Amino acid sequence: MSSAEPENPSAQLPDELPPVQPPSAGFIIQLFVVPGLIVLAIVAVYVMFGKLATGEQDWKSQIIELRHPNEHRRWRGATGIAQILKADQEIGIAGQRLSENREFAQALAELMTDELKRSTQSESDLKIQAYLERALGLFDLPDIALPPLELAMRPGRDRDVRKNAILAVAVMSDRMAAKKQPVSEPGLSDELIQASRDDDPLIRQLSAYTLGLFPEEWSASRLEVMLGDGDFCTRSNAAFALARQHDVRGYGVLTEVLKKGAQSPATEAEGKGPDSELLVALKNCLSPAIETCAAKFSPEQRGELTSLITPIAERHDLVRIRVDARAALNALRAAR
Repeated sequence: MSSAEPENPSAQLPDELPPVQPPSAGFIIQLFVVPGLIVLAIVAVYVMFGKLATGEQDWKSQIIELRHPNEHRRWRGATGIAQILKADQEIGIAGQRLSENREFAQALAELMTDELKRSTQSESDLKIQAYLERALGLFDLPDIALPPLELAMRPGRDRDVRKNAILAVAVMSDRMAAKKQPVSEPGLSDELIQASRDDDPLIRQLSAYTLGLFPEEWSASRLEVMLGDGDFCTRSNAAFALARQHDVRGYGVLTEVLKKGAQSPATEAEGKGPDSELLVALKNCLSPAIETCAAKFSPEQRGELTSLITPIAERHDLVRIRVDARAALNALRAAR
């Protein structure tokens, strides 16, 4: 009995196969793109709300760490808050706008006040205070941030703590002025004026700079007195601060800076010599002080300034100083 032979598969195929049609774009969109967009939308909503929730939890948890007695945990909290604030600033309008978060600012302000009340102040405590001051300076909430900063700048506090408090006030005031929301808090003027009379030249220098950010008569009157300060940097800062307010009462100090700055040698011009501060003063004197106030000077004053600045523009060791000098000369000539 013979076995049946296998059938030939090809014999069962039709002579012609139906043409293969590629999927249409609409079909692909329906199959892949639309579901993908739905998934992305769900993820975006989740991330957005999750970010808002975790962001609040993050800064609150870091505040708890900052209050911990363990030094390492405190600094971990400080680092965390610094990262949160920095990231929020970089994101800009799409961020959480933590600089306007009153609860966050209040928590840091209370922590700063508690730190200032400590009976003993270790080196770590002082560093934490300096950090908190810089953080408070990033908030656009003067009514909350300024009271502890005013306490911190008072005489009897650590020098670095006082320095950072004044700088934080300056940073906040400058930013708020740029937003057309000038800082005006009761008591701040008294604290700044008191600091401007301090025995420490550094505190007076920083106070002079900060006073210039308040274009009011109480500030200008105090700066005019500071033009006669025995410390060169203090009276220079007072002259620059007045110039920032388009006030040329510091003219005599400006000419003093030009005369001294023209004689600075190359090594000091690079910031390596004992008179590197003089180079900073010279740069600030040329720009923005003289360049900004060119039209405010009398013809005689413009003539004297031109004669003092011309050799600086032609022969100073530093290129950047020569550039600033030429810009100041152009402003003086245009003002005639």
